[in-house]
Formats: sequence, structure tokens, C-alpha cells
Amino acid sequence: MFIKNPFKKGNKLYSILHLKCPKCQQGNLFTYKNAYNLNKLDKMPMTCPVCGEDFYRETGFYYGAMMISHATTTLIAVAVHLTVFHFYGWEIAPNIFSLLFILITLFPLIFRSSRAIWINCFVTYDPAVNKISSSK
Repeated sequence: MFIKNPFKKGNKLYSILHLKCPKCQQGNLFTYKNAYNLNKLDKMPMTCPVCGEDFYRETGFYYGAMMISHATTTLIAVAVHLTVFHFYGWEIAPNIFSLLFILITLFPLIFRSSRAIWINCFVTYDPAVNKISSSK
């Protein structure tokens, strides 16, 4: 049985991990590649530069990404707490400091991936768009 590689074009996971347009999977979802440039962390083009897909579908569209961000942060917090608890027990200082350090460090990645997941919930990959855009 052949299982399709989830990391190749045509899969939502490819679009999410590479922060690409969910429709053509060629255009960048964010204007600037460096997620740790905090002044430009949330800058996205209005439309995909390759296929023209609208990244801002309606006002407040990305509010739903906050729920994904919240769930991701909660999973990370539980994993950090269980790891620290294993080594330090119920001591509060190591739990808080390690959790704060990890969440502050991962914030830009969580923010961007949450937006990518959210838009991928509503837009599907269209291989025909790649043929049209490559012929231009």
C-alpha cells in the first residue's frame, strides 16, 4: 500500500510547515521570512503574489487563529510542566521560568503557524492554479 508523503506539495501539512499559500503552495503567506523580526511578524500580503488568492477573506478573519494558538500554547505548557515536574517536582519557580522562556521563544512560530493552519481550514490546494500561473 502506497501512503502519500504529507510533506510534498498538494498536502495541507506542506502549506502549513512551509508557510505557503494554501491554494497554489508557491506564494509566501508572510511578507518577511524571519519570524523573529517582531516589527514585521504579522505582515502578510493582501493576496497571494502567485495565484491571487485573497489572504484577508473578511474583516477579523484571523481571530479564529487565536483559538489554534491557544490550543498549541496549552499543549506546549502541559508538555513543559510534565517535563519539569519529572525533574523538580511541585516547585513552582522552575515551572514558571521554563514555561515563560519556552513560550516567549516560540511565540513568533506559534503565531505564524496558527494563521497558516486557520487559512488552510478554508482554502484547498488547486493543482490547476499551478499550471495557469506557470504558463504566464
